[in-house]
Amino acid sequence: MNMLLIQFIGAIGYTLLTFSYFKKSKSQILLLQIFSYIFFTTHYYLLSGVTGAICNLISLAALIAIYVFDLFDFKFKKVLAMFFIILLIVINVMTFQNIFSLFPMIASVIAILSFLLDDENSIRCIGIIATICWLVYAIVYKSYISIIYEVITLIGVCIAYLKNRKNTIK
Repeated sequence: MNMLLIQFIGAIGYTLLTFSYFKKSKSQILLLQIFSYIFFTTHYYLLSGVTGAICNLISLAALIAIYVFDLFDFKFKKVLAMFFIILLIVINVMTFQNIFSLFPMIASVIAILSFLLDDENSIRCIGIIATICWLVYAIVYKSYISIIYEVITLIGVCIAYLKNRKNTIK
């Protein structure tokens, strides 16, 4: 597949992720992030990034499940999240390449944990940490499009966090 198309798929995912943090409700944040993770999974799969693709796929499934649980006010969200976290850890151990393989796992685990929270600004704050983890992974693996967009996402999430923090203080 054309490398430019693969990079474009990743760019769509990063753009959606950045805009998700500007949404006001948890369900809007989740919905945009579900779509962004579809693009991330596809992007890393096409680049043969095993750890990145697996972490994104599991995180996508977790986001969809949490979104549905929130939508229909189902119980047991914490059990479901723990299942996905354990699954992420087990698969990461099985596909471990080097110490940097831990960064996508850490980012994915804290992202899943963040959506158990009801405070949208806490979700944004945890998004900052997850973005830093993915940025480190992108730098190590020289994924230049990912580096650019992780920096943009980091700036976007920080702005959204600060903007919404000011709104909740008033």
